[in-house]
Amino acid sequence: MPTRRTTTSDTPTLDTPTHDAARSPVPADAPPASAGVAEGTAPQPALVTAALSVVVLAFSLMQTLVVPALPTLGRELDAGPQGTGWILTAFLLAGAVLAPVVGNLGDRFGHRRVLLTTLAVFAAATIVASAAPSLGVLLGARVVQGVSTATFPLALALARNLLPPPRVPAAFGWISGMIGLGAGAALVLGGVIVEALSWRWMFVLAAVLIAVAAVLVLLWVPAASARSQRRRTDWPGIVLLAGGLVGVLLAVSQGGAWGWSSPRTLGVGAVGVVLLVALVLVERRTEAPLVDVRTFRHGPLALVSVLTAAVGFVPYVCYVALPVLMQAPAATGYGHGLDVTASGLAMLPSAVLVFLGGRSTPLLVARVGAAATSGVAVGVMLAGSVGLALWPTVPWAVVVAFSVLGLGNGIGYAICAQLVVTWSPPEEIGAATGLNSVIRTVGSAAAAPVVAALLAGATTEGDPAGPFAASFWVAAAVSAAGVLVAMALTVLSRSSRPASARPSRP
Repeated sequence: MPTRRTTTSDTPTLDTPTHDAARSPVPADAPPASAGVAEGTAPQPALVTAALSVVVLAFSLMQTLVVPALPTLGRELDAGPQGTGWILTAFLLAGAVLAPVVGNLGDRFGHRRVLLTTLAVFAAATIVASAAPSLGVLLGARVVQGVSTATFPLALALARNLLPPPRVPAAFGWISGMIGLGAGAALVLGGVIVEALSWRWMFVLAAVLIAVAAVLVLLWVPAASARSQRRRTDWPGIVLLAGGLVGVLLAVSQGGAWGWSSPRTLGVGAVGVVLLVALVLVERRTEAPLVDVRTFRHGPLALVSVLTAAVGFVPYVCYVALPVLMQAPAATGYGHGLDVTASGLAMLPSAVLVFLGGRSTPLLVARVGAAATSGVAVGVMLAGSVGLALWPTVPWAVVVAFSVLGLGNGIGYAICAQLVVTWSPPEEIGAATGLNSVIRTVGSAAAAPVVAALLAGATTEGDPAGPFAASFWVAAAVSAAGVLVAMALTVLSRSSRPASARPSRP
């Protein structure tokens, strides 16, 4: 392996604009992108970005496509609210566990190869879901579908490795923007498909999109030359990571049903925490760890992880609360009286602005720097959350405030992804971005039980909109915490340099 130069004069920082090669999140001394591509191929940046964006769009749609259909699924599969809730939770839990594992496999065996395998598994599970005869089969399919969470870190790793440095920030904006765009658009599409056809067609059409994404990767994303790391599989790390995340997320997602102070909730949560602590201790002594926790001791990466959790938490507060608020009858004193399709259309502008936020991120970074851009993201999310909390019963105000929140969320998705890749050692991009996806998923999973607990107190007496306002104030508080983290990140970044500019470990 050639030795990488580590001079600091040409090393980018978090506050360095990214409008040219020397100022991109890729080190200025990195080898040309073509050096990592198979001989005889020449990646076309626009096509590579388009293919990877469609891949992430397919994954993001599946996150929330089932949300409008949950009542229908409960009726047709003879399941109660708790059972149908697992249709959403199972996907998040499985994705949190599988993302870093599959990301690590991408580092070892090639990101394109692993991405195509992941898409094949994702498509097969989606076809099974479309024909599921019972809730148990559907839940099993949703667990396997969770592997699609890894498509995001794999897509980022491919973009960074294949594209010329000046094109990387824009590609990150496109790819990251697809997360929010797909999640928001799915709330509209899911309702339309269920009302016009049936819930099974949601999965059929999703499988078609997954197949299209796989074909685009085959056609437009070139195979990289051999640069994988042939390491032993870190089975202890996989077991500890899976057990720890399942324990913590299970306690968070089921705390409302089991009781937050019940022995079951506390016991499962405590076991999860113990396993995660054991993971840190074991991985520090492992020669080839699943997740190199020493990397995340670096100050900026730790702060970016906290910021990512906030970016994942806030929109899911709205995804859970807004459909209930908008579809409730006006007679409740808080509801907007919309049907499933109309409420989805009311949320569509936010989804579009999530996408535009991701696309605008490179311009913001070029003007104010990456750390300051992260502050802009959570600041805009804070403004949107406050607007929702102040006027939850005013339909037009809700649409405007949620759209503002979406803009900040799109910037947040893109900038967190860029910062993680910038500050990760080159040989650990897949695993690092996979772990970052886990953190975002944990944030998203934590939102649902919090909102459910608050909305349980919704009545037509007193202030009927109070529980909804309280939910949005929680989102505002998390966004405000994100602003403080972004400020600390700005200060810390001025005295640090990216891990990607350090020598690669052998």
